Amino acid sequence: MSGSLDYRHVAGHKRGITLLDSRGPLAESGYADLFDQARTAAAAYLRHGALAGDRVVLSMRTDTDYLVALVGALLAGIVPCTVAPPPTPSRTDSGGVRHLAAAVRAVRPTAVIATDAADLRGVLDVPVLGVDDLRHDVALPVDRLHRPHPEQPHHIQLTSGSTSAPKAVVLPHRAVAANLDVLIAASELDPDSDTISSWLPLHHDMGLVQLLAGLTTGAPVDLMAPYSFLRDPLSWPRHIGARGGTITAAPPFGYRAAARRLRERPEDLDLSGLRRAYVGAEPIPADVLRDFTASFAHTGLREDVIVPCYGMAETVLATTLALNPGSEFGRVSTLVLDRGALHLHGKAVPASDPADSITLVNCGRPVPGVEVTVRGDDGDLCPEDTVGEIHVGGTSLMSGYLGDNGHAEPVGGEHATGDLGVIVNGDLYIVGRLKEMLIVNGRNLPPYDIEAAIEPHPAIGAGNSAVFSHLAPDGVEHVVAVAESRATGAERAALIDDIATAVRQAFGFTPSDIVVVPRRRIPRTTSGKRQRDLLRTHYLRDRVA
Repeated sequence: MSGSLDYRHVAGHKRGITLLDSRGPLAESGYADLFDQARTAAAAYLRHGALAGDRVVLSMRTDTDYLVALVGALLAGIVPCTVAPPPTPSRTDSGGVRHLAAAVRAVRPTAVIATDAADLRGVLDVPVLGVDDLRHDVALPVDRLHRPHPEQPHHIQLTSGSTSAPKAVVLPHRAVAANLDVLIAASELDPDSDTISSWLPLHHDMGLVQLLAGLTTGAPVDLMAPYSFLRDPLSWPRHIGARGGTITAAPPFGYRAAARRLRERPEDLDLSGLRRAYVGAEPIPADVLRDFTASFAHTGLREDVIVPCYGMAETVLATTLALNPGSEFGRVSTLVLDRGALHLHGKAVPASDPADSITLVNCGRPVPGVEVTVRGDDGDLCPEDTVGEIHVGGTSLMSGYLGDNGHAEPVGGEHATGDLGVIVNGDLYIVGRLKEMLIVNGRNLPPYDIEAAIEPHPAIGAGNSAVFSHLAPDGVEHVVAVAESRATGAERAALIDDIATAVRQAFGFTPSDIVVVPRRRIPRTTSGKRQRDLLRTHYLRDRVA
């Protein structure tokens, strides 16, 4: 690709996008027809006062309307930012609406395009348009469609699931084009023989980039909404087999859920045609990769299909890929390290005692055009085998985070990720995070957002909870919620149920453990700040009660 992406080429693509639920196809949209509808949407954007360079937030479900709104914005030179639609848009105090409002504050769009526009009008501080507002216009002539410059913004990606202050990553055309080039080459994608299959949310960078790969190359794309996958995790591999899917991607929890469901409900599937299954977006437990590969071996799944990777919104998506043959199987390699030496001394030392070991998955080497370094607290490069903060730079790097002036704040050529890693023999291994950010089902969630959903309960109150995560022996990250309360006996049991419900309704998951403790049991600094790391230590030593 060139340094910018010209979506006028979508008109010439022969295939298209198929929308599915867990049972099968729902609708098909040929690329040529999508292009014509998107030109109408582009004209509607301009009629409603948006100009090239303006930003819009798309709060929409995974459907044809979203595809039209997205491509229409790109054809008009308008910068889209996709945000999860609120599950209960009529509840203005819900986590979903609060998250959307935070996104609007971060992005400051000209308008929000929403599936549930009627519920959101008057709630947000910007105009809210419905899908009907993008129809019924005369299509924008081809010669009036936007021709972007490489440094112009392509889209904005929010970095986390925060309901308070998400960061808005400004991704220019040259970065998106460069990262798509990398992924297309790594996948050896052939639009005439490959099919991209995805159930990931389109507000997630991994989900959006899979769609963009289809739009830019003309490869057919199968899209399934996340809730359909969650309802039936086997629908993902089932559709891949039945529809000839060859390229897919998911966080580890997706592979874990599919393997677990296959054991519960054995089914004859055919995954012999699958060539690439990327895994990233959260810590990668080696056991998940082994279990998935073994569980689906009878389907014809090849061992070299799984590709561990490391990436982030700030580099569009891919930062490192493990494409080389692995030491365990396929492309999977691991290091079994001494846990104490790693976490206490920052050294990657082979484990001598299995009881005090930790297994790290090789996330591969930097993709072409991207530089990855590991640096100490002083900013100096760390030697190999030494843990430090991961820094990234290169052709796929963002322009910066959107600032108060409406422009990207420069990053100085390198981005400090906040992730801890170690490089061994040129390959990157992820160790942990500098900050207290939680990763839940591929989403980055600040603990204070979850605490904010817990504390309105009258038996808890503001400032009386703390949330943290820990890596369990099975390699899975577990989220723990601790709440201070005077509740006792049956009241405590009911309170635990209420906390679980509040978190599930706001964020779509239930904490692995919920502990109710008496008042003043959560450790705090002298200034009253919650010491989540210390609380985690107490919890792991059975000192929280």
